[in-house]
Amino acid sequence: MTGSFAVAGVTPRDVVTPATIDELAEIVRGLHADRKAFAFIGGGTELELGNAPRALDTVVRTSALDRVIEYAPEDQTITLEAGVTLAELDRVLGAHGQMLPIDVADRDQATVGGIIATGAYGRRRLRYGTVKDLIVGVGIVRPDGVRARGGGKVVKNVAGFDLPKLMVGALGTLGAIVTATLRVYPVPASVRAVVLHFDGAAGVASAVAVLVEQRFEPESVVVYNYGALVVTFAGTAGGVDAQIAAMLGAVAAASGCVNAAELSDLERESYEQRERAVRRDGDWRVRIVAPPAYPVTTLGSFAASPPLAVPVAYPLLGIALHAHAAADAPPERHLTDLRDNVSAQTRGTGAVIAHAIPAVARPHVDAWPKLPPAQFATMRAMKNNFDPHGLCNPGRFIGGL
Repeated sequence: MTGSFAVAGVTPRDVVTPATIDELAEIVRGLHADRKAFAFIGGGTELELGNAPRALDTVVRTSALDRVIEYAPEDQTITLEAGVTLAELDRVLGAHGQMLPIDVADRDQATVGGIIATGAYGRRRLRYGTVKDLIVGVGIVRPDGVRARGGGKVVKNVAGFDLPKLMVGALGTLGAIVTATLRVYPVPASVRAVVLHFDGAAGVASAVAVLVEQRFEPESVVVYNYGALVVTFAGTAGGVDAQIAAMLGAVAAASGCVNAAELSDLERESYEQRERAVRRDGDWRVRIVAPPAYPVTTLGSFAASPPLAVPVAYPLLGIALHAHAAADAPPERHLTDLRDNVSAQTRGTGAVIAHAIPAVARPHVDAWPKLPPAQFATMRAMKNNFDPHGLCNPGRFIGGL
């Protein structure tokens, strides 16, 4: 049953699910000794991200590594194995009124190791940052099968090499993440959201400018389908009430808002489902990144390819998400044209990352933007240091790393 574990379109010859970290390390040592290419996966929610590996003999799953090792609610940290799902983590933390504020498409499937390897974040990044801001310590199995660890169990830990942050977003190309210590947060007493509708992107941009100028402190600011701006506040009941009242007055007066309304819990969940859909559905899924000064809500789309989910943007972060069906025209042109458009509109400062690519287009396009030579040279040196034989997820990451 290897078909369901294809990595960026490449099906492995074998899939193994070690029951313990020691067993995983033994498997990796054997693969390394035999010079066989391998990759690590958790819940498999981001298997389409990246380029096709040059070779893939074995996929090593971490899903059976699902123990909570240590939890200190008073310190707001938790240490756990990489295969723990976010849904299970929610259950453990929720019993103590705490949470891990990382948004993903499927919390039942996404694992702790997976969100670290993919550098996951969502709408709440505005308030809490990415997983890179929440990781405190990490345990890994290197590509040669040797166990290593970095960081610690407390939030303020700056001694030595920052291995935890290095593993964030590396797509498992530097080794297997087997344990992690994460910073967690209290569940806010009150969470309320308001939707403001505008005729076009200009009104959205005006409203976002007001949010910045007036120094509001929302938990998230998200634009859906170019015209619906959802602003969410979280905190104490009194603080949230005051922020919403002040924000409605300031934005409605300054931006020409068509209408505004507070969302019920069910309506707020409906909008969040749309955000999850744009991360999950579509033959093409892309993330556009640009400096927040540019109108990211209007940057690029696939003109010949119908959308399969509502476009979503985080204007204060400079990020937009699009999901589209495959089209009949030469498929590689869609990504190329989008990149050219984004580069032109942002004077070369924007980038496009493909999170999913149709199989027919994979041989012709690069999932990743090009990096400046000096930056890429540092990354290549790091890869060579960790994996000199190029066995660990070879070719999936930026520049064929």
